Amino acid sequence: MRIKEQLQRYFDFSGKSSVKVVREYQEKYGKIAEILEANPRLVALAHQDWSRGLSQSRKGRASDFTSEQMFRVLVVMFVEGDSYRDVVVRIDLSEFLRQFVGLGIRPMMDFSLVSKAHGALSEKTWERINGELKRYAKQEEKISGEKLRLDSTVRETNIHYPTDSSLLWDSFRVVAREVKRIRKERPELRLKHRFHVGKIKRMANQIARWARSTSGATKRRVEKIYRQLIERVAWILEVGQKAVRRAQQAGHGDEVSALEETLPLVKKVVEQATRRIVHGEMPAADEKVYSIFEGHTEMIKRGKAGKPVEFGHKVLLAQSGEKFITHYQVLPKNQEDVELLEAPLQDHEKFFGKPPKVLATDRGFYRSVQQLKELRERIERVCIPKKGQLDRAQARWEHSEAFKEGQCFRAGSEGSISVLKRVFRLGKCLFKGFKNFASSVGCGVFCHNLVLLTHL
Repeated sequence: MRIKEQLQRYFDFSGKSSVKVVREYQEKYGKIAEILEANPRLVALAHQDWSRGLSQSRKGRASDFTSEQMFRVLVVMFVEGDSYRDVVVRIDLSEFLRQFVGLGIRPMMDFSLVSKAHGALSEKTWERINGELKRYAKQEEKISGEKLRLDSTVRETNIHYPTDSSLLWDSFRVVAREVKRIRKERPELRLKHRFHVGKIKRMANQIARWARSTSGATKRRVEKIYRQLIERVAWILEVGQKAVRRAQQAGHGDEVSALEETLPLVKKVVEQATRRIVHGEMPAADEKVYSIFEGHTEMIKRGKAGKPVEFGHKVLLAQSGEKFITHYQVLPKNQEDVELLEAPLQDHEKFFGKPPKVLATDRGFYRSVQQLKELRERIERVCIPKKGQLDRAQARWEHSEAFKEGQCFRAGSEGSISVLKRVFRLGKCLFKGFKNFASSVGCGVFCHNLVLLTHL
């Protein structure tokens, strides 16, 4: 049975440093420890997932560490912006952080266990953990419901820029690699094929090299190579499907699960390339596959300077006047900002028992004059810029000091988004799959709020 926490504590031999910046570092983690100890339910929620998702063997390495220790390791990882390997090295070499985690003189856990612990926590669990921290902040009167600002950002997935040729090449090499592995491990399945991977790679490179050419002859040559590449990937798709069928019939279905998950994405890649290259059609953005490694990735056009197109998922953030993130949402499917306004408002009213006195957003959340009218019936000061031409009343309001003050408050959300991306690992997502994508956003938001509370 997994142990949630250890009652025995170790003596702290790390001591206080004479260097100011080190003392501030120690004070920060000391205050984080006080908040975690004041909220034992935070670890209890994570413990429920780990009791189900991690090994229960008494002889396994996972049983050597409590849920509290693993939770604190994840906190250090996101607060420091470290990778799995880096956080293990950082804690193992720091007497102070070993004390914070609760290791004492015991050996540090391996980075692979940290990875499994992070992957075992669900998106819903992080939502509940953030809810517990929000209730604590309200109870301690560190946050109020007087102000609310909303903004959205895009968190990118870890993929290369998706072109048809690169997606076809990825599809061929991945399926060929998996079939080769199955053939080596299960020779009785009689998968005898020659793949010519080098030839396919040259075809993809030729397309990438000549795709921008304006020469008619080169364009025709590129189209010819494209058609050949599509045919070869369609062939490897059939080979992969045959390998899966034979393995399942022989009772080895578990060994081809990764290939079985990849084949539907490869099929979509072939279909969208055929539609564009052969038939001259342009598939809709929401119908396309942008990566066979991160198949959940979406293309999002926001018109940002220097980055008009982003590949990932939109994240909505709502903050109180103290910069505390009171609501966040990871969108599996892209939605316009205006469609996301009501959910955080209702959540705010339910939690604080009243609507905010100030609501500030950018013009992306504006829908209509009727919308502003309805919001003003609930909220004292609505600072949402109107799109299009302004009438006199709206122009007078948007030039008033009260509106400008609200927009200055709104602009602070850009700084918070920057901090989340630079400091708390919410830039490009290096975790695989949408589940880990959403869970890491919840963990980043939690650590942001945790550090913020140490200053309030």
